[in-house]
Amino acid sequence: MDILSSLALGIPTFIILLGPLMIVHELGHFWAARKAGIKVEEFGLGIPPRAVTLFTRGETIYSLNWLPLGAFVRLYGEGVDDNMNDPRAFAAASARWRFITILAGPVMNFLAAIIIVFMAYLFFATQPSEIEYRITQVQANSPAQTIGLQASDIIQQVNGVDVTKLTNESQGRGSAPTPLSQQVRESIGKPINILVLRNGQPTELKGTMPSDPNNTAPLGIFLDNKITKSSRIAYSIPDAFGLAVRDLFGAVETMILAPINIISGRMSLEQARPTGVVGITSIGVSLVRQMPMQGPFPFIWFAGILSLLIGLTNLLPFPALDGGRLTFIIIEWLRGRRVDPAREQWIHAAGMAVLLVLFCIITVFDILNPIR
Repeated sequence: MDILSSLALGIPTFIILLGPLMIVHELGHFWAARKAGIKVEEFGLGIPPRAVTLFTRGETIYSLNWLPLGAFVRLYGEGVDDNMNDPRAFAAASARWRFITILAGPVMNFLAAIIIVFMAYLFFATQPSEIEYRITQVQANSPAQTIGLQASDIIQQVNGVDVTKLTNESQGRGSAPTPLSQQVRESIGKPINILVLRNGQPTELKGTMPSDPNNTAPLGIFLDNKITKSSRIAYSIPDAFGLAVRDLFGAVETMILAPINIISGRMSLEQARPTGVVGITSIGVSLVRQMPMQGPFPFIWFAGILSLLIGLTNLLPFPALDGGRLTFIIIEWLRGRRVDPAREQWIHAAGMAVLLVLFCIITVFDILNPIR
């Protein structure tokens, strides 16, 4: 039943999360091709085989396809030299318009990322107002062990203060301490009284905090912090836009600096691991399940970041990706003549084969070692 429920939630989450972002990407190619005068033979919702032809407008067939994911654009004369003399063919278009048509897909993902994250902050932003602190580990010879705290205990109160409810200061994005950390630090060198839920039953524990505890973890515990309730934040339009730009630039910076951070040890290989549709869907499902506590903001925000990552990934100069096709056009500009279309097609086909192998490897890895 768990597998069935996961599939029941995972499949629509996958379609809702990735489908629109892929449609946006293909719309970029579609609009740019139309602007360039390139004949668009088909714009399809979903992936072939074709289920039904919705309608035909001008020269373009608009179709609905059986695999309900994303979209595709079929351009006349794309990547072949048979139609070099036909002005409506993609292959006959100038290098500038071919470059713009290919680049338009990632650019649309970038624009979508800004809009989605901006709208998330403007209409759906929340901040944690209540947190569940579950102990995952108690360090040996620590104050927590002396007091009697155990793994799986849920901390409710410290010195009579309800630490599950965050103050206005600790809700913000600054460095204000949470009620839990504040009460623990105020008890350094003094008696401390902690109320926990143990196996669903309230349990009161008493002890004394040492005067020279570990500054990083005074109690000597590791916690799993779970948000149980959130409150709405009202951002102005400039603030929401500024936060969106900050987050997106932060994501780009993280990608660029990832190799350096891995080498220096500031980022683990687990944090930098690539993930595929299974891992992305797993993250999306976890965010859907958190909606009763956190609202839709994390899911929408993740969709915006994902749109950015899709655009950046497509710009990688690898055959079969948009970046690989752009690289051939740049080479054409530098050489003053086109690369042999048949050779370019062969290289893109080989690149697609490599990508499919990588896709399978990443998918297996996501299944055996799920994203946490």
